[in-house]
Amino acid sequence: MGKEFIRFMRNRVSQAALEAPSPSEEEWQLVLDAASRAADHGNLKPWRFRIYEGEGRAKLGQIYWHHACSGMGSIADSKKDTFIKKAYRSPAVLLVYAHIQEHPKVPAIEQVMAVAASAQQILLGLNALGYGAMWRTGPACFTQETKALLSLGNRDQIVGLIYVGTPMKEAKVVGDTKLESHLEWVTD
Repeated sequence: MGKEFIRFMRNRVSQAALEAPSPSEEEWQLVLDAASRAADHGNLKPWRFRIYEGEGRAKLGQIYWHHACSGMGSIADSKKDTFIKKAYRSPAVLLVYAHIQEHPKVPAIEQVMAVAASAQQILLGLNALGYGAMWRTGPACFTQETKALLSLGNRDQIVGLIYVGTPMKEAKVVGDTKLESHLEWVTD
């Protein structure tokens, strides 16, 4: 089973072309429960998840539009739908964020890393259930305005938006990672 699981991990790819259906409530619970087993120094459980489906995605679309307007100056209102539609690239979008807690031995960066580890477990879990996913970030994820629009607190840090649905085409693993160029052995 070990090598088969590693092969499964190696074959996971991000998928941008997604359609309905997305996970059921039971499947979400299963995946997010497994994600809560990510490495977590201090057992703080800093991960927080919010699922946007249906017209709930419009709130995310407004964030894309708001960010475009604030970053590019004057944009014609006729472009608004283009930005809002970004939130509809999949039938479900999972907001993944860290709720940073004061802790004498666990700095904020470690809590964010724990949440990133949980996000990777989510990608693997969704893939195991036959769903496709794409972890997206970008400048809009990291602004105070976005946090305010999503009603997140000052101690919250967005780690990403995971777009989720059924793949529209079979995933292809492209290329081969040459680990040797990223690996250094230190033996003394």
